[in-house]
Amino acid sequence: MAKIGKVASDSIAHSLNIKPGDKIITVNQKPISDYIDFLYETSDVFFKMTVEKKDGTLCEFEVERSPGQKLGIEFQEIIYDSLKTCSNNCLFCFIDQMPRGLRKSLYIKDDDYRFSFLQGSYITLSNLKKSDWNKIIDYHLSPLNISIHTTNPQLRRKMMGSYEAGKIKKQLTKLTDNNINFNAQIVLCPGINDGRELEKTIEDLQQMYPNIISLGIVPVGLTKYNTQDKLKTFSGREAKKVINQVQYYQNEFQKKFGPNWLFLADEFYFLADMKIPEYKHYRDFYQLENGIGLTRLMRKKFSDLKEQLPEKTNTGYMGIITSVLGYKALEPVIKELEKIKGLNPDLISVENKFLGSSVTVTGLLAGEDIIEKINHLDRNGLFLIPEVALNNEGCFIDEISIEDIQQKYSKNDIRSAGGIKDIIEVIQNE
Repeated sequence: MAKIGKVASDSIAHSLNIKPGDKIITVNQKPISDYIDFLYETSDVFFKMTVEKKDGTLCEFEVERSPGQKLGIEFQEIIYDSLKTCSNNCLFCFIDQMPRGLRKSLYIKDDDYRFSFLQGSYITLSNLKKSDWNKIIDYHLSPLNISIHTTNPQLRRKMMGSYEAGKIKKQLTKLTDNNINFNAQIVLCPGINDGRELEKTIEDLQQMYPNIISLGIVPVGLTKYNTQDKLKTFSGREAKKVINQVQYYQNEFQKKFGPNWLFLADEFYFLADMKIPEYKHYRDFYQLENGIGLTRLMRKKFSDLKEQLPEKTNTGYMGIITSVLGYKALEPVIKELEKIKGLNPDLISVENKFLGSSVTVTGLLAGEDIIEKINHLDRNGLFLIPEVALNNEGCFIDEISIEDIQQKYSKNDIRSAGGIKDIIEVIQNE
């Protein structure tokens, strides 16, 4: 059921004595399975709503509101029935490469089109039922975010362990026929869907422009728990080959379509020891969650805020904890911070031993690896922990919390930092 989390004080819901903890049962006599249903059914000037109060009492409300008037309801969740999960058996599934015994949420295989539309997660289209397709089309849920990997039907079935996966071109055509836009991603696996297979996939997808808003290509991520012998990570030479392939299509598509919509993850450029593209290359930064354009955006933010840096500070030692990939991204920033008198910035690269050294992103750093690194440094002072590596409860992937680290190193100042702005504010305020 749609359980209410908050009610705005100056709203229709408040005037009807609807309160947090109450539940929306139906709107216009229709069950509400998610936030999309709720928005759709309450979009008219007049609608009827059945609410179950905390004590179990059912109340019927007839709501009439003028344009711009707030209904004022916020829900605890955005879906009110069960999550639509993935039944594929992907060769490269990162969740299958996770160690046992971690928090349950890390093992959930989300393949829910509603989260894709509302929150930007990626879906495969392989697990959609007829009713799901009808809702996508009837409500015109656009854009969606779709994991493609390859448009070769046989190869996609093999990579994803699902017969339905082979219908991808037909499914994408169904979306474009109904003018539904989408962002796409390819998880690229050396020797499997790269080379000519990648070229064929890009050529197939370009036929769907402008409904395809962006196509992001990311290298396969492998942990030390991977059991698929055929999977391997990209070498520097292989990464450079991918960049050259993609640059050819980027140039061709810009001539044909104008704006660039084909992008590579930052990791490819770091692996190949090549320069990250300029800011304008990424347009609206469609795929930051895929690590695409994140480095350039961070450096641009630093450039914009650099004038706020003081000439001198009392900060002293400041250890900035980051990952192997984060270290490469932040190197130019540290060179600028080293110019500040009274500041001793130390960019600290932490190897991910918890999941394996081939996992180089900051968001998957483990608390135990950070602790080991700080022990090895044997330094006192300020340490900034990357906020992106913490969940909502302040815990790393291995369930160690930032409070655990703060207690262990009580003689030091251990803080979390959300990005460049936070780092600069720390320096300003010392």
